[in-house]
Amino acid sequence: MKLIIFIIVLFLTFFKTFAFKSFDNCYDHGSIVESVRFIVEGLVELKLVQPDKTQVPCCLQQGVMIIKDYMIYKDDGSKDPLFTFVGDRTWVNGYDRSNILHKIYCNNNSFNCDSLYEGDYEYTRLDSYDTSKLTRGDEIIVSLTTYSHCYYSSETICLGSCNPVFHIPYFPPINSTLSD
Repeated sequence: MKLIIFIIVLFLTFFKTFAFKSFDNCYDHGSIVESVRFIVEGLVELKLVQPDKTQVPCCLQQGVMIIKDYMIYKDDGSKDPLFTFVGDRTWVNGYDRSNILHKIYCNNNSFNCDSLYEGDYEYTRLDSYDTSKLTRGDEIIVSLTTYSHCYYSSETICLGSCNPVFHIPYFPPINSTLSD
């Protein structure tokens, strides 16, 4: 019986350790997609900006922190993505669960917010893709989920969460490759 109670307590402890909560607040706390560009054939650039750091609840860090489900689909009704650049939630912009704000810091009047890591306000990533799956002029859908203003308080909590979806034509620069 003691073993069963021990296992339940252990499970609940670790279950909460890896928990995640987010709020669909894209306006005040979310990252904005500045651009999605095919800069050369075979390479796509995603540029995200904001959010600024803020003092509510205290010391919230700037920039996008986590990306999930960054995918490109052909705009033909297909449910299967052509490319998946990021699947599950992935820390980006230099962040990880060890360098984000812990809520207990807010209760420490001597804590210096400037001692926290700060990701870039403008975050850019480059991803390679298989050019044989697309033809110039194809209509595509780019979708992703971004999380920002995350902190830890018995679970990771992200105040900002955005799900931008873009319908754009595929037009990489003509005759450009990575070696040009």
